[in-house]
Amino acid sequence: MTTIRQFIHTSPAKALELFSKLLDTSDNAIKTRERLFSELKSELELVASLEEQHLFPVLKKHKQTKDLVQDALSDNRQARKLLAQLERTPKDDGDFLSKVLELKKLFQQHVRDEKKELLPAVLKALSDEEAEAVLANIEDEKAEIEAAKRAEAEQRRAEARQEVEQVESVHRTAEEMASTVTALAERARRTASNTQDTVRAGLGTASEIAQRSTAHVVELFSFSGKRTQDVAAQAAEGLQAVAQSSTALARGFQEISREWVAMTQNRLQMNVEALTAISRCRSLPEFLAAQTALVRGNIELTLENSQRLTQLSMTAVREATGNVAPETAEDPRRAA
Repeated sequence: MTTIRQFIHTSPAKALELFSKLLDTSDNAIKTRERLFSELKSELELVASLEEQHLFPVLKKHKQTKDLVQDALSDNRQARKLLAQLERTPKDDGDFLSKVLELKKLFQQHVRDEKKELLPAVLKALSDEEAEAVLANIEDEKAEIEAAKRAEAEQRRAEARQEVEQVESVHRTAEEMASTVTALAERARRTASNTQDTVRAGLGTASEIAQRSTAHVVELFSFSGKRTQDVAAQAAEGLQAVAQSSTALARGFQEISREWVAMTQNRLQMNVEALTAISRCRSLPEFLAAQTALVRGNIELTLENSQRLTQLSMTAVREATGNVAPETAEDPRRAA
């Protein structure tokens, strides 16, 4: 078991090692200085806390060591004051190392005083039972602190693993989102293609009507008299209706094409803005919110575009077929 002598001689070792490493850093090694200073601060606070909680209360009970405890407590207060100043000092400041050196000198003097004055007095004042009790309490608390550090380290590792899993989940969701956007784009393309086919079919129907009307005109030469005039008038009306129908279909097709180009540009602009917003996200909730907005926007835009194209197609066909009267396609020979 560790003795009082061993505790007082060995407890400063780690802090002195950290002092040396910290004083060897350059002004550019900001991250290294921050890490080493954090470790040094924790170590100095631990040494002072163990003394103040377990050793000094016992020493205050003895006349030989009571005054020495006050000096040690004063050293600890001064060390904490310098630590607070160092914590506020920028780690690339030119005065940082000079303050570290000042703290080191104070700590070294404190260690020398404990070895030369406090330790001999402790060995004389404390019984073996008191010394063993003090050291047992110190060892128990150190073990608890180490266990807490291990638990904290394990918690950090678990959080790191969870963060990695979240990042992987985000990547999978992003891939699914890309697949969804691609599917929506394909659906919109098929809708536009079907609309174009409908318009082309309407044009084909108008062309067929025009061909039949032209054939009827040719047959007029086989009629005579008033009946010829009537059939000619009907044929002329049919040709005029067909011309109007073809013009309406062509106009409708042009409007649908312009609308489709505008829709494509709007979708591209929306996706560019959404992806830009995603690239600026700094947290998982922000990323998921931006991602959800992109998917929802694409779905809503696809439905809106589909309804608009369907409406334009129906309007174009309705206008075209409305120009062609039912009697236009009637065979003149049936009326003869």
